[in-house]
Amino acid sequence: MKNTNGTNGNGYLRRHGLIKVQQLTRPTIDAIFAAADQVKQGHFDSQALRGKLMVVLFYEPSTRTKFSHEIAMAKLGGTVISTDSARVFSSAAKGETIGDTFEVIGGYEPDIIVVRYDRKGELEEAQRRAGIPIINAGDGTGQHPTQALLDLFTIREKFGEIQGLHIAMVGDLKHGRTVRSLCYLIAKHFPGNIIHLVSPGPVRMREDVKKYMRKHNIEFHETESLDEVLPATDVLYETRVQDERYKKNPALLAKVRQASKRLIIGPATLTRMKSEAIIMHPLPRIDEIERSVDADPRAWYFRQAKNGLFVRTPPLFFSHAILAPCFSQRLNQVNCRLEN
Repeated sequence: MKNTNGTNGNGYLRRHGLIKVQQLTRPTIDAIFAAADQVKQGHFDSQALRGKLMVVLFYEPSTRTKFSHEIAMAKLGGTVISTDSARVFSSAAKGETIGDTFEVIGGYEPDIIVVRYDRKGELEEAQRRAGIPIINAGDGTGQHPTQALLDLFTIREKFGEIQGLHIAMVGDLKHGRTVRSLCYLIAKHFPGNIIHLVSPGPVRMREDVKKYMRKHNIEFHETESLDEVLPATDVLYETRVQDERYKKNPALLAKVRQASKRLIIGPATLTRMKSEAIIMHPLPRIDEIERSVDADPRAWYFRQAKNGLFVRTPPLFFSHAILAPCFSQRLNQVNCRLEN
């Protein structure tokens, strides 16, 4: 069922896909969440994307993002063509640029490409060359739009509204694309929340994100102390040290790893947290959340990962200007556009 409002709201997503979270409008986010709610309840057409082809091209390792996109497409009746380690097993290993690769793939006329790339800022040009929608599944230290969406969906699931919350983002904030995307999305569309940026000094959040939050009048604070923010925190968003970003600076990696030991979440951390707070993590975790924490009801990171399937399903519909007939009429009336 096509979008019935006169704005052809899905047109942008159908032409361009989703490269960065700043493209998203609040009505689009609301539509994705409403659709994800229905997918989570099993209310979707299992043949909605029959005859549609999705190419999955990952230049960096992935478990959750890759499989959730592929399973979502399969559950909708579509076909998936996939490659792992494209940096090694595609012509990128021979020096081919991503622009050339995507122009060739675009010529084979798939309906959508889901790509994880190891460098930031190159996917918009790749999309232009391909001429078909691209979903950014993470571009180096840049962004991870669908992760930010599923993170907010998870927060909404717990608190009902994303309003008046203290959200602590913890770890390697300089290199973590998930926290960057989440900050951008909260700043643009969910005012009234307070962000706490907790990290060792060398890996503080980059200035571009902080500048964006200031522009949108989002209150945020920076600290190296987790203990300082724990009592007020509603959402504790832990991240790992991004080892793969330190290949040219092993000495800095060792320094960051040592400093990050103060940010490990364990039983003692739990005693200082609110009883209704939640702990999130984009995964994979290494040692920043102790395994003993998993049994605590505030540990929401596996529920968060599961939500990835539900949240990544609607953009596949929207990218084809299709909505499952069993989705509510309200969804079909939502202005589902994106902004440049």
